[in-house]
Amino acid sequence: MTTLLGLLTRLRAWRDDDAEAIFRACQDADVQRFTTVPSPYRREDADWFLAHHVHDVEGEGGASFCLEGLEAPGRVAGSMALLHVRDGVGEIGYWTAAEARGRGWTADGLATLAAWTFAERECRRLELVIERANEASTGVARRVGFRADREEPARVLRDGSVRDVVVHVLEA
Repeated sequence: MTTLLGLLTRLRAWRDDDAEAIFRACQDADVQRFTTVPSPYRREDADWFLAHHVHDVEGEGGASFCLEGLEAPGRVAGSMALLHVRDGVGEIGYWTAAEARGRGWTADGLATLAAWTFAERECRRLELVIERANEASTGVARRVGFRADREEPARVLRDGSVRDVVVHVLEA
């Protein structure tokens, strides 16, 4: 898998030894509230993520990366994934570990993944599905250039949950 470098971050392939850091990061209430990770999040969920999620995403034309800050190499700062590309439209999902927030790493990783997707995949439009109450992710999306496109008050997400979301878009 490709390693992508941003100005502040590196997006790299997941490793088996990342499981414990994934488990710890996904204990965060905001990660559980605003993403589709299981809640409660168990250590076995991190193992499943590494064994299945990464391959499932690749099977849908996507790619899943570990986000690291360049000033903290080797430390899992978050997850950044191109979940799929269908008919020229891709969807990105991400989470950021609590201790990595506020450093600009998520926006840098998102911008890096978006640029790579437009250059390397047959994708002309990217979407972020953000729960309306998730102000932090909305701010990240805006910093990268995504704009709110539409509200979906009862969207069924990948985990089967139904949430009030805003779809943000970035076009190539």
